[in-house]
Amino acid sequence: MLIWVCALHCEAKPVIDYYRLKKSHDARAFDVYHGDDMVCIISGIGKVASAAASAWIAASNPGATSIAWINLGVAGAAEHEIGDMFLLNKVVDADSGQRYYPAPVAASSLAGSACLTLGQPSDNYREDTLFDMEASGFMHAALRFSSAELTQSLKIVSDNRRQQTGKNRQRVSELVQQHIDSIDRQVRALFELKREIAALELAPEAWQQLLSMAHFTQTQKNRLRVLWRYLGNRNFSSESLLGQLAAQKSARSIIQTLEQISFRDSEDL
Repeated sequence: MLIWVCALHCEAKPVIDYYRLKKSHDARAFDVYHGDDMVCIISGIGKVASAAASAWIAASNPGATSIAWINLGVAGAAEHEIGDMFLLNKVVDADSGQRYYPAPVAASSLAGSACLTLGQPSDNYREDTLFDMEASGFMHAALRFSSAELTQSLKIVSDNRRQQTGKNRQRVSELVQQHIDSIDRQVRALFELKREIAALELAPEAWQQLLSMAHFTQTQKNRLRVLWRYLGNRNFSSESLLGQLAAQKSARSIIQTLEQISFRDSEDL
């Protein structure tokens, strides 16, 4: 499954139209659109709203064994041209300082950029980064359900020092629409990567030993599987990881320890 997270309907509309997604009449907390192995949720503006929507839609699809994510929206910049699109490779929360490092899809030809997520709108642009209000909240939530390779954020410049178009919703839709072919190529590459990752089998003996260390809820098992697979792909041995977890007595502490190991590893990418 691929989950799109967009703050506004105008950002999502070209995607909804292109993939012929249909609005769900069951969802009440957020507007949700469904298609074949694809869901789009409209979160509302802000990192808290984005995190809430991401967590809610993942919890609403407990049968999804492998989830890919795309946060699609507009951003501000200093000198980039209106309409330029970037694939984020670093996201920084301006309030907490927390950093996230989405791993770009190898097949992608999109330019990369860092992004600073703000709690309030601002036109105090810096030269070396994009500005938005959702990416850090999205990353914080989505990475609890998927690996960094499957968690992507695409940002299209709608505002710069010379011109501001982000409040013009029709113009925002036009900016997204002009990149729909590139967006679709990114989707296809992400689906291919998702299939490759899903094909990787977890060593059953180590997995069972891990599960026997504490009582895990289904949500915790999903998070555990993501972390275990990620670290396995990064050539951490099962024996080494189990040794580091031996002193942990609860499911929560086991997951937190694996998250810390994963975070330290991601900073070296």
